[in-house]
This record gives sequence, C-alpha cells and structure tokens, in this order.
Amino acid sequence: MNGPTRHLTWQELACKDGTGYPQKFVEDGRIYRLAQVFENIRRCLDDAPIKIHSAYRTIDYNRKVGGKPNSYHIQGMALDIDHIVMGPKYVQEFIQLNWMKLGVRGLGMYKNFTHIDIRPDKHLITWIGS
Repeated sequence: MNGPTRHLTWQELACKDGTGYPQKFVEDGRIYRLAQVFENIRRCLDDAPIKIHSAYRTIDYNRKVGGKPNSYHIQGMALDIDHIVMGPKYVQEFIQLNWMKLGVRGLGMYKNFTHIDIRPDKHLITWIGS
C-alpha cells in the first residue's frame, strides 16, 4: 500500500528533509488515527483532493521552519492541509463546527492552510496563526 489510507501516501507523511514517517508511530497506531481524521475531512468536503503541506517533522527540521518545540508534527500527529477546491476559511469553519465528529482536537487557522492534529485533549484547541 502506498500509504495508511487510499488518499494519504507515506511520501506525503514524510518530513520535507527526506526523513520517512517513523515506524514507531506506525506501530503504536497514531498514523492510522491521524489518517482517519484526514479521510473524515476529505469525505465530508465532497471527497475533493487535499494537499499536504506538512506532516511529520524531525526536531531539526521543525526548528528550521520555526515550529513550536512541542509541535504535534514532531510526534507524527499533525497535518497542515489545503483543500484543493474550498479555501482555508471554509475548511476551518467546517472543522470548528464538526471537530468532534471528525476527530480533530487541534485546529490552527492560517491564511493559506489549515493545521489539524489529534492531540489527546477532550476539547478542541484552536488558534489563529500568522
């Protein structure tokens, strides 16, 4: 299989520095939980393609791109996405209204993309990024 689900590939999940998605995060199942959230969002938004801007990040790469030291990207539990058809504002509003059903627990709202993650919180944590 090219990825954990039909619409999400291992290449998309790899760090942009060339490091693959860590096997330990496959073995503990977090990638399948994250991939299911991704598929839930895609299915609910007319099953149109979603571009992955960022997924897993190594600590060094995360630092290089200015990510937070405790980023869920480092833990393999976050995606920065861009819906090909619908703009970020629409996607963000949709996720805010449907976060529980979708399985999203972290929602970062940026001008050109949307951050989603599967942090262990029981409530949705949101923020507006620059």
